[in-house]
Amino acid sequence: MKRTLSLVLSAVLIFLLLPLPAFAEKPASAERSASTKKSASTKKSASTKKSASAGKSAPTGESASAENRIVLTIGDNATRSGSRYYEKLGMWQYMADLVGVEIRYSYMTDEEYDAGLASGDLPDIVATSKNLSRILENGVALNVDPYLEEYCPNFLQGEARLTYDVFKQLGDEEDGFYFFPAKIGYNGVGFSKETSTRGYVVRWDYYKELGYPPINNEDDYLKVLQQMHENHPFTEEGYPTYLYGTDNFTGYDTAFRSELSLDYWAPYRYQNNMFTNEVYDGYTDPAHSMWWACMEWHNKLYRAGKADGSYDLDLFTQTQEQFDAKCARGQYMGRHSVYRGLYSESVKKDPDTLTGYNIVPTAATTYYTNVYQLLGNGPGYMWFISANSPHKEEALKLFNYMCDPDCVRELTLGRQGETWDYDKDGVPRMNEYGQQQLDAYKAGSTDPDNFYQQWGSFDVMPSNWPLLRDNLTHPDGYSLDFATITREYEAATMTNNIARDICEHYGVKLPTDAFYNAGGLDFRNDCGEAISSCLSSLNRNQLRILSEADALLEDVMVDLILAETDEKWEAVRDDTVRKLVEMDEPAVFKAYQKKWDEAAAVIVPMVREIQIKNGVDPYTPEQYADYGNGAKQKLLIIEDDAKDSGAGSEEVSRTTEENTENSGDSLEEEPQTEEDNAEDSGAGSEVQEP
Repeated sequence: MKRTLSLVLSAVLIFLLLPLPAFAEKPASAERSASTKKSASTKKSASTKKSASAGKSAPTGESASAENRIVLTIGDNATRSGSRYYEKLGMWQYMADLVGVEIRYSYMTDEEYDAGLASGDLPDIVATSKNLSRILENGVALNVDPYLEEYCPNFLQGEARLTYDVFKQLGDEEDGFYFFPAKIGYNGVGFSKETSTRGYVVRWDYYKELGYPPINNEDDYLKVLQQMHENHPFTEEGYPTYLYGTDNFTGYDTAFRSELSLDYWAPYRYQNNMFTNEVYDGYTDPAHSMWWACMEWHNKLYRAGKADGSYDLDLFTQTQEQFDAKCARGQYMGRHSVYRGLYSESVKKDPDTLTGYNIVPTAATTYYTNVYQLLGNGPGYMWFISANSPHKEEALKLFNYMCDPDCVRELTLGRQGETWDYDKDGVPRMNEYGQQQLDAYKAGSTDPDNFYQQWGSFDVMPSNWPLLRDNLTHPDGYSLDFATITREYEAATMTNNIARDICEHYGVKLPTDAFYNAGGLDFRNDCGEAISSCLSSLNRNQLRILSEADALLEDVMVDLILAETDEKWEAVRDDTVRKLVEMDEPAVFKAYQKKWDEAAAVIVPMVREIQIKNGVDPYTPEQYADYGNGAKQKLLIIEDDAKDSGAGSEEVSRTTEENTENSGDSLEEEPQTEEDNAEDSGAGSEVQEP
């Protein structure tokens, strides 16, 4: 039913009228109807040909005048990031011309959004990341299923079709289709001039001073941080330095370590092994919990730095602004993630600087790239068309273009015939003008006459546009963004001194090569984000239990981090796990695990098939045999009768050296009322970094 679908779609996702810019010294653009334009090789996609039936508009210059156009309104409650995304960009006008409308884009406050959900008075199209059950229960989202074939046929083809099929398989037959995803495709490719932001992060200039010592585990990492701090107890400006900084105690740093190999973005504290996609209970299974690993890591940092003050006790109390200021001054030897701002500011003062943060190439951490997001950029973004919209056809046509490979390519690189075209052999290539403008833009040009300054770029677009990522393969066999998504372009445009230093020291052409050469594995097997986006919400009693469990962990966090001995740390851990068992948390996990396994049975084979088709072969069990086996901790055994909380728990026996079965009867879902809808994207879920 609707509720099932809302939860099946529990966090998946997917412009302003100004004259197109006049571009000096560019080739004449081949003005043509979007429904009839052809490449020199005639290798247009089947989706484009079919989408002509969706009512493609007249080309730029022939469409109706602005005063005669329908105004299509878009309200964004997901990004809320300012006007730079929609003002004075040619790509927005291009989209408006294709659909034949005027597009008015606005940001909605939470108050405006909530009021619209209650009244049904919403823009024609809405972008958000929460309250999916409420959206459907209130009937404010249009069921687009009956209209897709006529007005949005591109969504029923190619990569988008697979996304649609997942929803239909996991939903009930009578369910409709209400939400469009955003950015289906790869989050990161296996080659880049920038490394991932996740791993063992160090001040690269200080790390080089030490001679690039290898980091193969947490103890190696701590030793390197201590050596850097010993060499640099103060910054050049006289500020004290610290071993490590973070504003995130959830386990963002520890999830990516090889012994855990967890997908960070699943809801609650239920994370999956990124190679097997098996889900773990991060509350009562410390060996497979990024949170418990984070507590152990920070306790190790505290005990290493308490004597000389190198552990920053202000991490518990300082404001975000104070933390950011310390990072900007380079006061931390390491961080939970790479902070680019230190290098960006330092290079302005010294063009040869290596001052900045970066990860160390090693097999001891997993590498966030080659992530195929079958359900788009969930659980952070999704789109729906208002059920009360008088412009449903136009809204559907807009989404149709958002999953048209030809359109996404032109949004990325400019219009065919203007900045690029096919050569006589049917290969898409930038022309001289387009290449010059692109190179200048990518090099940081702020020239207002630069084509891409006027046209726009997905570099400065919200994370929820468009439906397809530009790294997918076009039907012509080349990447949608054939101009920049190549090893050659990445290497040719690499200007970052740290990236260059990595290449020089490790003898590679791109920084990512150093990671793979070290034996590191990436996220190509991982389906966690897609699986968690498809799970139905927990019931009210289950959410209450997890809320109490989260509160308990919050209460004991400081005690764990500041424990003076292993024995004291383990005592707090054991007592906490016993209390979690008494709350019946393991029974909640068992119910969640059942839903997870059902969704995984559908999604994992699909993603595997796509990866093989795209030439990104999944890792075999032999390749990841040393990954995800769990953090090594002293034996913890909990045997206790959990109190009856209504969740149906039985006796639980767990160890942290092996992943044992959770006992407990399966939970039946309770009917969910409007007030029960506690963010269907998952309590405690976090949106991935761009």
